Amino acid sequence: MAFSTTYKQLFEIELLHDYFLNDGTSVFSTLNDVDKKKRLKLIDISEFIDVIPSQESIEKMAGHKIVLKKHKSGLSAYCKLENGTQNTPFIPLPSDLELTIVIKIKDAFFENYTELTLGGTNIFFFGNIKPSTEGASFEYIAKSNQNTQVTNAYKLSTAGTIAILEKLKGSNKIGVFGIIQLTMIGDTTDLSILTTQGKLKSQLPTFKIHFKNRATFWRYKRISDDSEIFTTASVNPLTKNGFIEVTHAGDKFPNPSANHLIPDNNNFFSEIYI
Repeated sequence: MAFSTTYKQLFEIELLHDYFLNDGTSVFSTLNDVDKKKRLKLIDISEFIDVIPSQESIEKMAGHKIVLKKHKSGLSAYCKLENGTQNTPFIPLPSDLELTIVIKIKDAFFENYTELTLGGTNIFFFGNIKPSTEGASFEYIAKSNQNTQVTNAYKLSTAGTIAILEKLKGSNKIGVFGIIQLTMIGDTTDLSILTTQGKLKSQLPTFKIHFKNRATFWRYKRISDDSEIFTTASVNPLTKNGFIEVTHAGDKFPNPSANHLIPDNNNFFSEIYI
């Protein structure tokens, strides 16, 4: 009798950022499916973040025949199936099997173009089970069909941050921005990876971590003497793959890069020298 090895997708995590996906003032989430697919070709998460399974999770995945694959806009996990079945894991996956993925920032300018509060030591947490250290308002990881973006509501308390970091080993502890932690059975059915019978779901569980791009005032200055030409009256979004037309006194002006950000009270300024 011939046997074949079959793997099936267990879950997917979309990792999105409007700085790369928006086209100037045109927002990715408002586009139709065809245009979204075109914009998704512009993002490569390896440009700004690294996603690394914890050492413990690598061992768990090997023991349960789970494979994690990175792609340009996220992560996909695959599970080996029992021969001849469509949704039964080859090795049963316990309901409390927990997989932890560490998020580290690669781009030094990430905070410049990301709409998050600057500074602080508490880390972000994206999970389908709420940590015992957190209150009722703490956010669960979003599903792909939700119009939800990352805010400080995903930041762990100090106690939660300490508890998570204590579980990590070696280099996993260094430079942690956030944690993705998924358990086979979540706090609610729609957040669970498996059915209550331990089978793969007929509809793929797809989660989303979606960062919003920062909007800033654009301040134009002369290279010759550092004097100000003008500052935009309102904020404009920073985008890598888009353009916003700015005119002043009949002239057109360039868009800024994200490399230079100046905080001023609750406002942020991008300076452009011309």
